[in-house]
Amino acid sequence: MPMIGRRGLAPLALGGLAAGRDARAEEGWPSRPVRLVIPWPPGGQVDKYGRPLADALGRALGQTVVIENRAGAGGLIGSELVSRARPDGYTLLLANNTAVVGSVATNAANARFDPLKDLATIAIVQESPGMFVTHPSFGAAGWEGFLEAARRSPDPVPFASSGAGAAASMAAEAMRRRHGLRFLEVVYQGGGPRLAAIASGEVRFTMFDINLVREMIAGGIVRPLIGTGPARFPELPDVPCFGDVGLTEFDFRNWQVLMAPVGVPDPILARLRAAVAEAVRAPAFVQVAEDGGTAVFQTGDEARARFERGFRDIRALRVEG
Repeated sequence: MPMIGRRGLAPLALGGLAAGRDARAEEGWPSRPVRLVIPWPPGGQVDKYGRPLADALGRALGQTVVIENRAGAGGLIGSELVSRARPDGYTLLLANNTAVVGSVATNAANARFDPLKDLATIAIVQESPGMFVTHPSFGAAGWEGFLEAARRSPDPVPFASSGAGAAASMAAEAMRRRHGLRFLEVVYQGGGPRLAAIASGEVRFTMFDINLVREMIAGGIVRPLIGTGPARFPELPDVPCFGDVGLTEFDFRNWQVLMAPVGVPDPILARLRAAVAEAVRAPAFVQVAEDGGTAVFQTGDEARARFERGFRDIRALRVEG
């Protein structure tokens, strides 16, 4: 039997103490507020869903969840921040597929993290088709009128997106390819600036979740153009959708995903998933999430498949374009 000298006892003792502290930390988690990073500015799509989700998650956990907006680089800055955070369950990320799929796929040189290796997916919590809207100054009434105006335009038609891999960018690229149009992509850092750009006529069209442009449509500030889902929005039965015009080969839905740094202990991840499953059923979150979309709870292989399809669709659009 090997002998353990005094020098060997110290590392063993320290290791045991550290393991004990970690176990107690897991048992007592969360003992302080949890930070929820949103990689976009306040007022945009992700922020709109994040506010009620943070409240509901905080109630489920019995601890305050504090939102921190860390915008920049198409969502990469805030997402990378979380990927490098200490994996103790106190720093989480609520991002959309633009930030953790689109911007990563189209800006590899500046994406210093892999969302499937450096981040742990807790759950996808919301999804929604988009609605393209156009500014009245473009003179286009309806989908066919837009196509005709775009064909007649002597210059590429400017549209607003959040980056080359954003759902708006992908959907516009599919439209461009199908109809032989010329577009000029103007990138804005977040939904708030994009809303301002379309409201002022700085760009001619853009895409948003319906809940962010409903009042602008009702007030005549923008005109509904076409929905990006397979079916029409019930509240706008006369506005066509991508399903009507055969643009169905790609998934243009926006989705929101809650993630953590890889390495968070399994007991904490399990508690987070249980709390999120409860939070997505909270009335305040459901009201916002289903206002033109759907509250969901997708984990494991189902969530990974959404990531993989997103990367696959972007590669196809970029290569085939």
